[in-house]
Amino acid sequence: MANEYLETLYQNVFEQVYPQIKDHKNGVLYKVIYILLEGQESKADEICTDLRIKDNASREDDRDLINFLIFQPRLILSPFGDNWFKNIINPDMVILAWIVIIACLFVGVPVCIQYIKRKQKPTGNTTKLQPSPPSQELPPLTAALCLVVQASVFIDLKNKYLNAWEDKRLSCPDVKMLIDYSSHFLCIGVKDVASIEEHLEITREEITNDSNQEVYIRIHVDKGQNIIGKQVPYILKRDLPSDGQRILQQYYCLKNLSGLEHFNHI
Repeated sequence: MANEYLETLYQNVFEQVYPQIKDHKNGVLYKVIYILLEGQESKADEICTDLRIKDNASREDDRDLINFLIFQPRLILSPFGDNWFKNIINPDMVILAWIVIIACLFVGVPVCIQYIKRKQKPTGNTTKLQPSPPSQELPPLTAALCLVVQASVFIDLKNKYLNAWEDKRLSCPDVKMLIDYSSHFLCIGVKDVASIEEHLEITREEITNDSNQEVYIRIHVDKGQNIIGKQVPYILKRDLPSDGQRILQQYYCLKNLSGLEHFNHI
């Protein structure tokens, strides 16, 4: 039960921290420690000084530290690797996830809990972290899952459905596959779609199996209130509802990548 609680806690921390570190190439572990210890810079200074964690450390430096710690027999980290990372195919994101876990271990569980509490909006009543996402209590909404993938990925999917393509109903595993292979993604409410798509440079030309083409896809997901606003691919996949319908509403070739400023870039 303790491992399950810690896994949920660290997942919540990663979800909050990832958008702040995904584009950083140096000093990622250093930055995460300071993010978690916001307002306690002297304590962050002490940890980084004692452990020789530098603000200009490369990803390789952070990876070497992670590898050293993971294989220490006294550190029980395997439960996170077994359950948390099984759906992550992006190796760069795996490294970032481990960096966040290591930072959590360095600053301690109480600091992580306080960090999550600071990020949660006040609701008038106090609740403990639970393994199941609190957003399950939201009223059912249809989510618009907007993805940008290479044309070859789209063509492979279309060929898989073949005669059933006109139905436009996608399986849950296929949607997760599209998320894995997307270069940009955004999950919003259906009512917000127009304001996003009006900025895209699309073309009506036929989609061919050309790796240079990028295809914009919009999928409507029933009971998708749990995935709206998610910024981390594996969390998006984790919270993707397995029941209900996943309807492919639109797909177009993109002339260029303009208009994707509000998308999450992988």
